[in-house]
Amino acid sequence: MMNTPIITYVMNIVFYIVLIVLIILWMLSIVCRRYRASARNRQVVGPTIVLPPTTTYELPRGLEITVIDTFPKFSYSARSGDHGLGVKRELKVMSECAVCLGVFEEEEMLRLLPKCEHVFHADCVDTWLRMHATCPSCRAILSPENPQAGMEPTQVEVVINVNDGRGR
Repeated sequence: MMNTPIITYVMNIVFYIVLIVLIILWMLSIVCRRYRASARNRQVVGPTIVLPPTTTYELPRGLEITVIDTFPKFSYSARSGDHGLGVKRELKVMSECAVCLGVFEEEEMLRLLPKCEHVFHADCVDTWLRMHATCPSCRAILSPENPQAGMEPTQVEVVINVNDGRGR
């Protein structure tokens, strides 16, 4: 008979603990549902930016095709030789185009940017320059309005020393 009150006491404690745990879980589920609903509402609405109607924003524009065509264009050759551009000039050129990261290959058309003397695939740099007025490598400003930009280039012969990264 002595064991009965202890068992009853323990059973009551277990019952109340389970009841409290169930109530806490029920309250947590309500909080979670409300949080998820408010998160969905925040995603749908999103932040709103209101600009005054008098403010105008211009996107940066690139160079005109007529300006791009004034930059020298030549056929790539890994050996020194005549590229058909006139005056002999030594340039250090990496063996790849910084725009597309493609390696220069024989007889590909390259374009020389006169201000910084960087060389790129002609098609790659032409596309770049239609959207940007700067060199893709050093960001030198190439627009004709810029007094530091190169003047209309003369005919130039370009001799390219290709560095393959092994000192050759």
